[in-house]
Amino acid sequence: MISKPEGILIIGGGVLQIPAIKKAREMGLVTYLSDGSESCLAKDYADFFFKVDTKDVDATADLAVKLKNEGKINGVYTQGNDVEYTVAYAAHKAGLFGIPVEAAFNCNNKIKMRAALSEAGLDHAKYASAKTFEELEYAVEKVGFPCYVKPADNSASRGIRRLANGEDLEKIFGEAIAACVHSKELLVEEEIPGDEYSVDTVLYDGKCFPAGISDRIFLEKSDFAIQSGSRTPSLLPEKVQKRMYEIMALAAKAMNVNYGAFKGDLALTPNGEVKIIEITARTSGGFDSQFRKPFSFGIDILKATIDIALGRPLDPLDLIPKWIKWSSTTSVFPEPGIVTEILGLEDLKAIPGVREVIMLCKPGDEVGPYIHCATRKNYVISSADSLEDLKIIETKAAGTLIIKTRKK
Repeated sequence: MISKPEGILIIGGGVLQIPAIKKAREMGLVTYLSDGSESCLAKDYADFFFKVDTKDVDATADLAVKLKNEGKINGVYTQGNDVEYTVAYAAHKAGLFGIPVEAAFNCNNKIKMRAALSEAGLDHAKYASAKTFEELEYAVEKVGFPCYVKPADNSASRGIRRLANGEDLEKIFGEAIAACVHSKELLVEEEIPGDEYSVDTVLYDGKCFPAGISDRIFLEKSDFAIQSGSRTPSLLPEKVQKRMYEIMALAAKAMNVNYGAFKGDLALTPNGEVKIIEITARTSGGFDSQFRKPFSFGIDILKATIDIALGRPLDPLDLIPKWIKWSSTTSVFPEPGIVTEILGLEDLKAIPGVREVIMLCKPGDEVGPYIHCATRKNYVISSADSLEDLKIIETKAAGTLIIKTRKK
């Protein structure tokens, strides 16, 4: 008797899910994709597609239960997508492997995350929460300037504003509340000074496996925090990287996450202290865990986390570095307006060391203001044997891709 192939439900059809679908199919899995948009970028890569909003936990759970009862799926999965709560809830309802629903919800909710880390003694940042404009005024006064106002449960810096003073607070409140998903509540936290780092780890049976640290690069932070790129491996001293992994292991324990991807945005303050900006039960975005850490270290974060989502044992060899090379993600930032022409795209792809080019705009599309990380319109992923060679490739790439716009 021929056994039926295993299947996996992947939540989210954005560009970051394309590598996950390819990896799942490479592993012999039938791929079932759900997303709220019929025109999502990953749709054509999956075997089957279902139009279900990624934030609709009940509808996603109903789909997972149906597919499980029909013998079609063996796990629920996402990566690089802030829907860990949806994934955990759907897996739980379908009787499939996953982290506790409450743990996923707490990772997804920045206020509950801060509370859990504070209770565990891992975080001492000043913070407050607010559900109304009056509460926001009080919270900002309590935390002080500079501070950040963040929606409780969104990602890619959507709805986040840096406050140097109390100007436009009513407008900021409306924008941030509108960006909330499950919980209409805001986090106000003090600004954490220092350089930022993206730390990937994978948990299996409570053991934390390192999966790479990247140095994050930002445009100048005024009102918004916009990441413009990142590089791997980190230039941090080995002892600091070790400390970051230790903090991630402690944070996972505090959040009750014992299996699967666990990613942190950490900062190294000017006085050498490692602080947590955010943690979440998923892989990093920005094509970091999808391409860059595999390019830099020869590890396979996607396979490792897909195996765990299916309830399979982790193969530690997937996370053992096999080499050390340099890689980066960079973006070109055209002036906001209507795209009239894109020049140099084929020349860009032909540059030795440019591994992937992801374009999210075409002539006629509108480039809006850069108000969060997801407003970037292109990603250039490069790799090289040395940092010096990587920087040369980045400079060539930046001078080759030209996106012309006209004002609306």
